[in-house]
Amino acid sequence: MRGSNSKGSNKSQVTSNHKNSNKLIVTSYKLKTKDKDSSLSSDPLLVTRYSLLFTDKVARCLLLILASVLCSLSSEVWATNITADYLEHFRSEDKYVAIGNVKIEKNGTVLYADKAILYQRSSDAEATGHVVYEDNKALINSERMEINLDTKTGKLYNALILLKSRKSLKKQGVSSNNLQAKNEIVDYWIKGEDVQKIKEDHYHAATAIFTTCNAKSFTGELPLSTAEGRIFEAGSPDWCFKGSDVDLQVGKRMTAHDATYRVKGLPVLYSPYIWAPMKNKRETGFLFPLIGNSTTKGFQFSPSFFWAIDENKDATFNADYYSKRGLGKGAEYRYLDFDDRGAWSVYHLKDSELKKTFFEFKGMHEQQLGDIRGFVDINYANDVNFYREFAVKRDVQVQRFLQSTGEISLPLKNSRAYLLGQYWVDLQDENAHVPQRLPELGYVVNTSAIGPLMFYMPSSITNFARDTGTSGQRVDINPTFSHSFGNWVRIFQSLSLRETAYNLKNAAPFSASLHRETFEYKLNALTRLVKHYGSATHIIEPSVSYDFVPETHPTPLFDSLDTLDKSSVASFAVLNTLYLRNLTLGARITQPYDFNAATNTLPPATLEAWGASGPFSLSMSMLQNFNTMRTESLNLTLNAAILKETTLNFSGYYTRAGNTMQYNVGVLSGITKKWYVDGSVGYDAKGQGVRDLTLHNIYREQCWAIDLVLSRKPGYLARPSEYGFTLMFELRGLGGIRAYEFSSMSQQKT
Repeated sequence: MRGSNSKGSNKSQVTSNHKNSNKLIVTSYKLKTKDKDSSLSSDPLLVTRYSLLFTDKVARCLLLILASVLCSLSSEVWATNITADYLEHFRSEDKYVAIGNVKIEKNGTVLYADKAILYQRSSDAEATGHVVYEDNKALINSERMEINLDTKTGKLYNALILLKSRKSLKKQGVSSNNLQAKNEIVDYWIKGEDVQKIKEDHYHAATAIFTTCNAKSFTGELPLSTAEGRIFEAGSPDWCFKGSDVDLQVGKRMTAHDATYRVKGLPVLYSPYIWAPMKNKRETGFLFPLIGNSTTKGFQFSPSFFWAIDENKDATFNADYYSKRGLGKGAEYRYLDFDDRGAWSVYHLKDSELKKTFFEFKGMHEQQLGDIRGFVDINYANDVNFYREFAVKRDVQVQRFLQSTGEISLPLKNSRAYLLGQYWVDLQDENAHVPQRLPELGYVVNTSAIGPLMFYMPSSITNFARDTGTSGQRVDINPTFSHSFGNWVRIFQSLSLRETAYNLKNAAPFSASLHRETFEYKLNALTRLVKHYGSATHIIEPSVSYDFVPETHPTPLFDSLDTLDKSSVASFAVLNTLYLRNLTLGARITQPYDFNAATNTLPPATLEAWGASGPFSLSMSMLQNFNTMRTESLNLTLNAAILKETTLNFSGYYTRAGNTMQYNVGVLSGITKKWYVDGSVGYDAKGQGVRDLTLHNIYREQCWAIDLVLSRKPGYLARPSEYGFTLMFELRGLGGIRAYEFSSMSQQKT
C-alpha cells in the first residue's frame, strides 16, 4: 500500500510515469523502459527478427524507442484519469480509493462522486454520494453505482437517467466546460430505485417511471463554480408512465407491466401492459388502442399492430370490437420505392344488429417504367350502407359516389397517349345505373405554335357500359386554335372544332349510329386603366366576352362532354380595384346577355366585392336579377382578428331556388398561453336549426397536449343526428393518441 499527498495542492497527485503530474494517469500498458522484463523486449521472436538485420545493441535501442512511443500513445488514447481530494493506491489489488470531489475519466466516459473505488485491471468502479455518470448516450444521476467503465454495465441505485438523442460532448474528452456549454435535448427520461444496466443501451428495473418530457426542472445546469457532480435533479414530470418489470432498450422499445399514465403525478389511465417505441424510426409493435362508447355501436375497443417490414415497407393490422355490432378486422400494406409506391387495405365486419356482412377493399398504386407512368385507385364496398354506419369522417359518410380509376400514360413528342378506366358506384341510390368508362383510349396533342396560332387537340375513344339504359361507344375529336393580339386592348379568341360519333345500345330515343359536328367560338377583349395618387393606386379593368355554339343534335348524356348545347352569350364586366396604404378594396360586376333567350330580358348579373385592412377581410358574391330586382344567391365571408390571440370568421350562404339559408361561425382563441379554443357551428335558418358543431378545447404544455373535442353531426336520409366527444393526447416523442371516443344519436331525425 502506498499513499501520496502533495503539499502544494489540495488534490492528491500520483502518476505512474511523472512524479510531478497534477493527475493520476493509469495507462493500459504497464510498460517501463528500465525494466528488463519489458513485454516487448522479452519477446524472443521479435528480438530474433531484429537481430537478423541489426546488432543486439542497435536492436535494444530500437525496441526502447518503440516502447516509448507505444507508452506515450497509450497514455493519450487508453488513459484512465482520476482526480480527487484524497487518493490512495493498493498495489496488491491494483485498487484506487478516491475521496472528495472524485472525477474519473476513461474512453470518453466521465464519473463524478463523493467517494469511488476503481479496480484498474477489470475497470470496475463503485461510487457513492452524488454520483453522476455520462457517456455519449446517457447521463445518469444516482445515490450509488456499480459500473464497469469498459462494458458500461452495472447496477444503479435510486437512479435518474437521461437517454440522449445525440452526443453531448463536442470532443471525445469530457470536461466540465463541455458539459456546461452544451445543455442537450434529451429524448427519454427514466427513474428507478434499482436499475440494472444490462448493456450499454439496455436497462431493466423492477419499478420505474418513463417519460419523453424534457422540462428545464429535469436537466438543470452545471455551474462552473460548484462541484461537477450536480448536473441535474429529479422533478415531477408533466406526464409519465409508471410501471413494474420495466425493460428498456434504446433504439428499440420500452415495455412495462401494470402501467399507469400519470399527469403531474396523478394516475389517469391504467393498462396491464404497455409498449412504446424508443427511437424516431418506425418500429414493429402495438399502437395505442382507441377506447370508446356509442349508443348505436356500444363499447368500442380498437387495438392496432404496426409491422415495420423494411425501410420502405410497412403494414398495420387493426381490430374494432363493438359490443352491439360485432368485430371488425382490417389490414393495410404500404410501400414506397424509386419507381413505385402504393397502399392496399381490406376490412371486414359482420354486423350482428343489421344482420349484414360488410366488406371494404381499397388500393392505390403508382408506377413509372421509363417514360411510361401509370396509376390505379380502387375503392370498393359491398354495401352502400357501410360508410353511413362506420365511417368516422362526415365527408366520407355523406359522399355521393365511390370512384375507382386506373390510367396508363405514355408521353410522345409534343403529345401523349393514355388508357383510362373509371368505375362509379352511387352510394345514395342503389338502383342508379351510372355509365362506366371501361375503357377510354385517348391521344392529346399538347399546345404548340403554328405560325401566329396556338394549336391544341384532345381526342378519345370511349366505351360506356352499364346494366340498364343507353350504353355504347363514343369517338370524339376536338382540335382547338387560339390567337391573341393587341397592346392597349388585348384580344383573345379561340375556335374549337368538334366531331363526335356514337355507336349505341338501347339507344331510344336516339339513333343507334349518331354523330354530331359542331364548333365553339370564344372571344375576350380587355384593357386596363391605371391612375396613381401618391400613396393610392386606382385600377379599372373593363372586359367584353362572347361565347357561340351553333344549334346541335341532342345526344345521350354520358359525361360533361355531352352537355355542349346551342349558345350565343355576350358578357360585359368591369373590375374596379383601389390600393391604399393599409386598405385594399375591389369590386366587379358581370352582366351577361343571351341572344337566344325567348324574352328580351337580362340574365342575372354577378356582383362581387372584397376588402382587406390589417386583421379584417370581407368578401361577397351575389347573383342579382335586375329584371325582378331579386337576389337569386348570396355568399358572404368575414374574417377578423379581434384580439391578439382571437380570430373570428363568419360565412353565410343563400339560394332562392333551393330555399337554402345557412350560416357558419368559427372562432379560434388563445384563452391563456397554454389553453386554446377552436370551435365552429353551422346553422340552417330554413328549418333544421343547428347542424354541424365542433369545439376543440386544447391545452398545451412544453412536452404534451390534450384535446377534448365536442361534436354534433347532422342527420341525413334515415340517420338521426349524432353527438359525441373525443379525448386525444399528444405526447412528445410518442405522437398523437386518440384515447377515448363517445357518440350518441338522437331519437328523432333532423
